[in-house]
Amino acid sequence: MKIKALVSFAGAFSMHKGEVKECSDKATLQDLLKAGYIEKVKVQKQEANMGEPEKGVKSDANN
Repeated sequence: MKIKALVSFAGAFSMHKGEVKECSDKATLQDLLKAGYIEKVKVQKQEANMGEPEKGVKSDANN
């Protein structure tokens, strides 16, 4: 889960205020959320066709 530190903290898992980091340890996440040290970061889903040109759009590279 992607999280953002609301305050700086140190220990087995450390972050500084404003840092965004990935954490998969459920016990750590639960403790930090309960203490109010972190918040979940909402991850926007990328479009499935990312990197592919849109249909109907022509490239003018040959002009």
